[in-house]
Amino acid sequence: MNASTRRPRRLRQGLVAVVAMVLSTGLAACGSSNSSTSASTAAGSAGASGAASAGASAEATWPVTIKGDDGVDVEIKAEPKSIVSTSVTLTGSLLAIDAPVVASTPAKKKDEKTDDNGFFTQWSKQATDKGVKAIDGTEDNLAQTVAGDNPDLIIVAKTGQDSAVKVVDSLRQLEVPVLVIDYGSHSWQDVTKTLGQATGRQAKADSVVKDYTTKAEKTKSAISVPQGSTSVFTVPGDGTKGANAFTEEAPQVQLLKDLGFTIATVPDDVKGDQSMGERKDIVQLSPENVQAGLTGENWVVIAADETAKTAVTSNETFSSAAPVTGGKVQYMPPSSFRLDYYSALEMLDAVQKAYPKAS
Repeated sequence: MNASTRRPRRLRQGLVAVVAMVLSTGLAACGSSNSSTSASTAAGSAGASGAASAGASAEATWPVTIKGDDGVDVEIKAEPKSIVSTSVTLTGSLLAIDAPVVASTPAKKKDEKTDDNGFFTQWSKQATDKGVKAIDGTEDNLAQTVAGDNPDLIIVAKTGQDSAVKVVDSLRQLEVPVLVIDYGSHSWQDVTKTLGQATGRQAKADSVVKDYTTKAEKTKSAISVPQGSTSVFTVPGDGTKGANAFTEEAPQVQLLKDLGFTIATVPDDVKGDQSMGERKDIVQLSPENVQAGLTGENWVVIAADETAKTAVTSNETFSSAAPVTGGKVQYMPPSSFRLDYYSALEMLDAVQKAYPKAS
């Protein structure tokens, strides 16, 4: 029996186990999240420690073992040929390195940031060209849904609205490597490099990061960085719930810092709920704390659709602030909501248009 015959059988066996588990004890009773996905790695396996440690880009030798951001050592025995992403955020980085993504869960809400499938617009064309299928992200049925695409690698986000980490144990019942990545605690570049290692596309990942770096250097030489510090944030909905300030952990902030921006910090005494899956990249500000929290002389609004722009200019929570009355607010495109290679390039273009160097 060859490997391609064995894998579907294992998936069927794993799916039976998932269904049995749901019927008997429920998904919540599964408790294997801190164990290794596979037994100890064979001699000669390559190792890594989460997204932050994805390093040099030698071509992969198999198997490889990568420590996911949930602390689990994930052994990947051979180059993946069929990847399912349960995180629409991470799907973009997979597509950027030409990984064989066959299916992805979409964004939970379709809006200006997404296409009709719920995929982010910055890589919608690439997904269409590769035939990536949008699958139901409902957690209760996710393992069964994923199994239907016969994956040999499953990607899960640890945090964020597109995280499936609550059902990661049921996904591991499919006996397929499941790699958990916390995109809220790592730069998109490091995330890309980790995915490159997991998929045998380190050289492509390095090339993507190098291309971005080159373009960022050109952008830096073409802009005039505003004087003073800059607050970076998003406006959820119509602004009546306040703002989400970005910390230095956020990829969008890292991009601006690379271009020479000085980033304002949020005072500890106005920080709101930071639970949101233990994310480190944002701080929630209630309406009464927005101006006290966004202390920069300049404001950069991330993922600014027309509703967000109206909130900033018309809602008193924002509109009376000095950056608004002084004309020191700039808006980044909807694609800047989640950064990957594609949206990072779009944000570079937006920054260059917003802060052009005087001729």
